[in-house]
Amino acid sequence: MLERLKDKYVFFDVDGTLSEYRFNDKLYAGLKPELGCQTLNEFLFGDLFLKARPLKSMQKIISKLDKDKVFILGTIVTNNEINQKYIWIKENYPNVKKENIIFISSTMLKPDVIMEYSKTYKINLEDVVFVDDRLDVLRKAEEMGITAYHPSSFTD
Repeated sequence: MLERLKDKYVFFDVDGTLSEYRFNDKLYAGLKPELGCQTLNEFLFGDLFLKARPLKSMQKIISKLDKDKVFILGTIVTNNEINQKYIWIKENYPNVKKENIIFISSTMLKPDVIMEYSKTYKINLEDVVFVDDRLDVLRKAEEMGITAYHPSSFTD
């Protein structure tokens, strides 16, 4: 997989892609669909994101890529979550430049964000890769001409 990413501009999701998607030892509690297994109180005041387990396979991959071409494209609910994710990324993915971290409010906007970055910075779509754990957003990205991979492509 490293060969497929070499010299590409790679946009990585965070939860479920760079980290294990599991909070309070749960995958999904169904309390409120938009919050997954977390409560609004945890999003506002907790430290769940600081405790997320980074995926070693992704750490190895990112450490070998050009830091100028590695981007984080994650979704957030609160500013507390943003602050924690910045800290977590710095500790677990030190090769990622802070200015290459993008947080947005909706997962389904990720392919559109990638398209805007490509247009603004004159990056050919053939040189762009998107890595995310949600199949619906990967499907949308591919339909828009963006090469997309699920994290399972990076496991042996």
